[in-house]
Amino acid sequence: MSTPAPTREVKIRYVAPDMARGIALLGIALANIGTAWALTNSADYANYFGGIFGPGTVVDKAAVVFAAMFVHVRGMPMFATLLGFGVGLIAMSLWRRQFPLDKAKRVLWRRYGWLALFGIVHMLLIFFGDVMFAYGVCAMVVAAMIGLKDRTLMVIAWCMLGAYLIFTIGSSVAMLLYPDAMAFDTSYLIRSDSVAAFVRFNLLGALGQAVMLPLVMLMIIPLILIGFVWARRGVLTNVDEHLSTLRAWMLVTVVVIMIIGLPWGLAAIGVLPENLEPFLMTLNSGFGLLTGPGILAAITLATHGIQQRIDAARARGEHYQPSPPVVAITALGKRSMSGYLFQSILFVIFTQPFMLGWGIDVGIVKQMGIAFLIWVITVVAAYVFELAGWQGPFERLHRRLSYGKEGLPQHYPAAVATS
Repeated sequence: MSTPAPTREVKIRYVAPDMARGIALLGIALANIGTAWALTNSADYANYFGGIFGPGTVVDKAAVVFAAMFVHVRGMPMFATLLGFGVGLIAMSLWRRQFPLDKAKRVLWRRYGWLALFGIVHMLLIFFGDVMFAYGVCAMVVAAMIGLKDRTLMVIAWCMLGAYLIFTIGSSVAMLLYPDAMAFDTSYLIRSDSVAAFVRFNLLGALGQAVMLPLVMLMIIPLILIGFVWARRGVLTNVDEHLSTLRAWMLVTVVVIMIIGLPWGLAAIGVLPENLEPFLMTLNSGFGLLTGPGILAAITLATHGIQQRIDAARARGEHYQPSPPVVAITALGKRSMSGYLFQSILFVIFTQPFMLGWGIDVGIVKQMGIAFLIWVITVVAAYVFELAGWQGPFERLHRRLSYGKEGLPQHYPAAVATS
């Protein structure tokens, strides 16, 4: 590989990754309210999704099916793929700046080590279900592999993913054959009646995450590797050259949604035998990971026209402004860490009994309404920041801690000295 000539980098942001991050935060909010912030154990059915009380309306049942198809294990794998894409872009930037491989790894380890530390603080003080800690640790592992070839990385990704899918299939069959033995009580997750109880529970959650980290790494690292390879190959930035890849992943996603997600939702509302619900839920926890790259591919194709107009305007020395909703959602995507943390703070305020206490035992539709409202608040806040030209506060802090006050040099000092 030849050494690139020292040139100042031109920073270009792409619509699809930012749009995907913004949408993923909606999916995470919709998934987390019923499974973490305000669990339901007393509904007549569909407790996992937020519950339906009584016979339920068509809207209630449609909400359950929608959640099974498009919410659960959808936003998380897309975010993991996007994280890998970001690692790949940074790694390529460091290569263009002529950073030696070992120095580039150190930059990435520092950046994602801070992300993991942010996650620990978030986990202990605000949300036991934090994902930043696991993402940071997994990204540090991937950073150690940046010198490997794309083919090698994809072999590692598929071996890890295959192992996790085999584990998932085994767990699913166990759920089907031994439902009582595999059942677990979640009632202890529902209420924290005081701040002290809330913090104690978060501490237990942090310990649980530490124990489960190896299994979580088996889930997340393959998706990060896929996103990383996509960044190096230009899958999201040179769409026309990679249509077959994007369409193939979309097809995989449609298959998972229709063969696992749809039957899962139908089992949850009683259309299919109810004993299939835990079986399909567990299958979805594994095969749902495949939807991460696929949903990202769909968003990339959907926003390709916008990106083309932006690129054409830039080539003419002009600026193309997308519609306000696109700008607002991508603004949240640019500030996804701040948006994620702000979302958690809002969930504490809205759902915890020592605050407003909304969302417990209200049913899936009202829960989804609360989650959507919280997401809208974060979108509006991000839009205000975008119009004001402000970075997200946690992105700014993370960058400062990762790269120092002056940021990364445009060229590695030793390379400049010898050029």
